Amino acid sequence: MATGKLLVGTAVAAVLLAAVLTTQHEPSPPSPSSGHAAASSSQGWSLLALGGGDEDGERPSPAQARPARPPQDLMHDLFTEGSLREASLDGDWGRWTGEQLMPTLALRRRFDQLLTTVGEASLPELRDLVAWLSEQDLGPQGAQAVLAVWDRYVRLLQHSFRDGADPAQPQRWGMALAEHQRVRREILGPAWADAFYREDEAAVRQLIERSPSAPPRTDHTQSWIGAPPAGVTDDAWHHQRVAALGPEAADRLRALELAEADWQHRLEQARAQLQKISSAPELSDEQRAQLVERQIHDRFEGADRQRARALLGL
Repeated sequence: MATGKLLVGTAVAAVLLAAVLTTQHEPSPPSPSSGHAAASSSQGWSLLALGGGDEDGERPSPAQARPARPPQDLMHDLFTEGSLREASLDGDWGRWTGEQLMPTLALRRRFDQLLTTVGEASLPELRDLVAWLSEQDLGPQGAQAVLAVWDRYVRLLQHSFRDGADPAQPQRWGMALAEHQRVRREILGPAWADAFYREDEAAVRQLIERSPSAPPRTDHTQSWIGAPPAGVTDDAWHHQRVAALGPEAADRLRALELAEADWQHRLEQARAQLQKISSAPELSDEQRAQLVERQIHDRFEGADRQRARALLGL
């Protein structure tokens, strides 16, 4: 989202916090088997819930009651006769290298547009539609990569966050942001979480730092993601995060950061070795290719090899 010139009045703080951190922005779409949600509720996806049931809560929604539609029929129903009529498909799938789907905010925009139709369509129907559409553009493997991100994104939207971003409690904004950052990275992975939420998180950090309603930046209002502040040891930083976030969350956050640091270290080592290989005049093209492949094989495993090749431009 474009932040523009941030205004820091109470009303603006309420709007921005609701847009970026509350369930209205990061909603919880109901599972296909879930019951109804009250249509009058203000909690995000409940306005688009699969249910709209009777007083005992057992009557299924139209999307649940009807047989699943083929993707072609669903596309017609949504974009010709439904809520997305006269609209075009938003965003895009991102760049598929043939081995890896590169993270992009445009994919989240596409997902979000389709998820606004929950109620007209069930989540399984939408998943089939995503598979059908992405396979046309990216092929079968590319479509599987898109679906993997879709499944993680829907799981993130169904997550119940502990810390709400109440505009009336600015002292808790930093903790709410930290929880959202941590959960996003745990579920989506660091690269996809950064692509999907970097701009949103930057806007909230600016709001926290600039709002006159918020207290000065302290260990309670700072982001708990990343390296410790200057003068704070790693152990002290971990203890602070345990106190603020709880031991389980702090341990997961530390493990995530250690894994990411290890990945970056191995990637930089591989990049340095590849530069040496490419500039060695005594090597033939075949020898260079063999040495490059050995570097990738020795430093990375499984799907990380594909990711490393993409990031190293191989």
